[in-house]
Amino acid sequence: MTAGAATAVTVRSMDGPFVARRCVRSGAGYRWFEQAVAPGDYLDATQMRQLAGLVPTSGGAVAALPELVRPDLAAWPVTPTPSLLCDALFGAPPHAGAGHWASACEDLGTFLGRMHSVPAAEAEFLPGRGQAAWLPPGSACTDRVDAARAGLAGFGDGVLASAAASAGVRPRPDSVVHGRFSSGLVVPLARPVVQGWREAGVGDPDRDVAFFLAELVESAAVGTGGGRFPALVRAFLTGYASAGEGPGPDRLPALVADRLLEHYAQAAVRTGSADQLEQVVARVTGRWRELVDLIEDGG
Repeated sequence: MTAGAATAVTVRSMDGPFVARRCVRSGAGYRWFEQAVAPGDYLDATQMRQLAGLVPTSGGAVAALPELVRPDLAAWPVTPTPSLLCDALFGAPPHAGAGHWASACEDLGTFLGRMHSVPAAEAEFLPGRGQAAWLPPGSACTDRVDAARAGLAGFGDGVLASAAASAGVRPRPDSVVHGRFSSGLVVPLARPVVQGWREAGVGDPDRDVAFFLAELVESAAVGTGGGRFPALVRAFLTGYASAGEGPGPDRLPALVADRLLEHYAQAAVRTGSADQLEQVVARVTGRWRELVDLIEDGG
């Protein structure tokens, strides 16, 4: 990644099997860059400009869409901090109290609900997202992830695999979706800043919700968010419901299980082995069961 001023200094690196991310510091602040390292169906510059007219502009959170330096390289606007919401969920215990992070999750839920209120008919320029943008059908990387996922099916007594297979037909229509609604793409300012958007499209809104909830499950299982887990889940779902119709309570746990399995299959592809994942999946499965109870109790 060579875009940016010559004086820029890399302060963070977050690399995965599909994209490599860098946060650089310059005199103006901090700026995130992301480069695709595997084939994927990402938005081009024209689609990104059109998308800017559809994302919510009011509420607790704000969208930050990238500039495409090259088709494979995106750069987000400058922020005053390199911190991300995932740092608070997975890293050292944050200085802010639990109420602060619950408020951030509620704001994000409200933002996502408002975005999902944009009907598919207003976004004909966006691709359909029947599958994640980074897992295009027929690609070698997709095949490796699918094979790794099959190997994880029995982990955690097979609970996640069984649940994921029961998602069924979705009751809600297509809408505009973020495609990777992740705590690793949220800058936790007074109004949370939602980055990403290269994977946006028209698709199943419930999968955006499940993506974020899956991270809350993981943070409770392997991060520092165990004690805050119920409050964060309730806050996120409360915010989402305030913007309109929410996901069906019977379907949402299945989609969260599906996302968790996909995430760990990607981890196995990245490291070349699933040997270290069995205990992790078992712990995550326990927290997933707690999520099921929370959803059944109305959040």
